[in-house]
Amino acid sequence: MQHRKRTLTFLLVMAMLALLLQACAGGGNAPANNTGNVPANNAEGNNGGNNAGGNNGDEGNTTGADAAELEPYEVSIIYYGTPERDVPLVEEKLSEYFQEKINATVKLVPITGSEYKQRTELMMNSGEKMDLVFTASWLDFFSNVTKGAFLELDDLLAEHGQGIQETISPLYLEAPRFEGKLYAVPTNKEITQSKAFTYRKDIVEKYDIPIEEIKVNDDLMPWMQVIKENEPDIIPNFVTGGGGDGIMYESRSNYRPIGPTPAKIAAFFFDYTQTDSIEIKSALDPEIVKLNETEFELYRDFYEKGYTNGDAATSETAVSDVQRQGKMWLQRTVWKPGTDIEMSNSTNNEYEYVSQVIDEPIVTTDLATGSMFSISHTSKDPDRAMMVLNYLHTDPYVVNLLVHGIEDVHYKKVGDNRIEQIADSGYGKTALFWVVGNQMLNYLKPGQPDDLYTNWIQYNKDATRSPLLGFVFDDTNVKNEVTQLTAIATEYKAISTGGIANPSELLDERNRKFELAGIEKVRAEIQAQVDAFLAEK
Repeated sequence: MQHRKRTLTFLLVMAMLALLLQACAGGGNAPANNTGNVPANNAEGNNGGNNAGGNNGDEGNTTGADAAELEPYEVSIIYYGTPERDVPLVEEKLSEYFQEKINATVKLVPITGSEYKQRTELMMNSGEKMDLVFTASWLDFFSNVTKGAFLELDDLLAEHGQGIQETISPLYLEAPRFEGKLYAVPTNKEITQSKAFTYRKDIVEKYDIPIEEIKVNDDLMPWMQVIKENEPDIIPNFVTGGGGDGIMYESRSNYRPIGPTPAKIAAFFFDYTQTDSIEIKSALDPEIVKLNETEFELYRDFYEKGYTNGDAATSETAVSDVQRQGKMWLQRTVWKPGTDIEMSNSTNNEYEYVSQVIDEPIVTTDLATGSMFSISHTSKDPDRAMMVLNYLHTDPYVVNLLVHGIEDVHYKKVGDNRIEQIADSGYGKTALFWVVGNQMLNYLKPGQPDDLYTNWIQYNKDATRSPLLGFVFDDTNVKNEVTQLTAIATEYKAISTGGIANPSELLDERNRKFELAGIEKVRAEIQAQVDAFLAEK
């Protein structure tokens, strides 16, 4: 540790000396390559996308490190994304750049979504050397923190993450904390989201569907019948076999999930409009049971009327595949400004989409921690890992190289800040824009408005802040109960698809098992921790 401090002190002195010499040589003016900061307009919350122009990467933040004084090191980046043919080419370009800047190379390790959680947990459990690791609330981030998988980042951020601190809202750094300590850096993107019904625009216009009047799933019934009778190639209500909560809570109540979500099913809830005394409810609460019964029976009705695909309970077909085939007219989506255009782009602009948002955006701990990078406790050089992460938040060249690939190989520039992907180029099909670093630095794609990132910033500012923002549930005292609840939820999760008969009876059966498994003990533990959290505030 003393050796590291002496080294860092030496590097700081050398960096200050270098800056002094530059200032003298330049007559006191700031150097043209201001590597200590990102462009001012992004830091001030303007259209960060305009900063992505230029391919020399001079905007990056070197965090004061002199590459010549650093030992060579390979920084592994484990991230959520489908492996593509030209990942090695992009890796080579990034390594060339980082060797010059911080004497580091990178090892890109994309892992497809369906395998990501299992593979990364195996890597963590085996003690495999990793550096930067993509993580999220929905990937059991906080549970992994309690297991010691990730390093505390406060000191590393202060030493090597100045660019991150200058560009990211402090609100983002409130959420990924455990017992007051920071364990991840969120991707700089929209920090909130809404739920919406999203429709193919041509179908809406063809049948003059009044989408502004559709607020809950029940309102879709007559239009599903229209689609069934007139559009034989379209599935009126496509459902995958994974089950889930859909939009029932957002469309029918003020309840939002909190605490563990066994098998990605909400089991514990709070009313986000209450700020003083917050009551935690479980899936056994009569109000929640009624919501579930109403929704599950409705989905069963959809199925029996022939609106839903016959394999709804077991289908593993990706929604995106069905969408690209033109077999869907409706999706229940997670929405933010630009979602409709993103969906259109995902179909190669064959279809246009229009959305009707059904709830207000809320900033919650889960949403604010929905896309992040941590540093593994097995990293051999956490300082260098944080330096690379800082570049991912500040350097347009680095961000766009990783997200979009190599210019004129994988995409073509069609404007200062706008690109078009080259078809079948070997890179760029995986949607990494929400995964990596600072999304405000991404190039814009066809159809995306020039003010997209400005709209995101305003969307974040306008969102309602959850009264429990920053609350993190510690499951230490109820791990066995959560494990049992997860097994039960997995067994019954298909009842929400409509593909299984007698959903209300199965719901009662599931809830009886929940009760025996100790769901009330978990609810009481969440309540106690919430009360303590509010008392400290």
